[in-house]
Amino acid sequence: MEFPIYRKYNGIDVWFKILSPTHFIEYKKMGSKLIKHEVIAKIFPEKQFIQDLINCHEDRWERTTENELKLFIQS
Repeated sequence: MEFPIYRKYNGIDVWFKILSPTHFIEYKKMGSKLIKHEVIAKIFPEKQFIQDLINCHEDRWERTTENELKLFIQS
């Protein structure tokens, strides 16, 4: 598997840059402010969440690209 991997939630503007099986960055906007939250998974539920992101489990997430994430960040 090649990292980074990019995902976003279906239907809402919350985006993810997955850097490894145990590390991701979440991006979301609150009004005009961009919030960036970095997570390094240490416990099983966090690691499982990353695997679910990668696999788009239950179609909660959709695949996206680095360019699309950049456009979201710049908007």
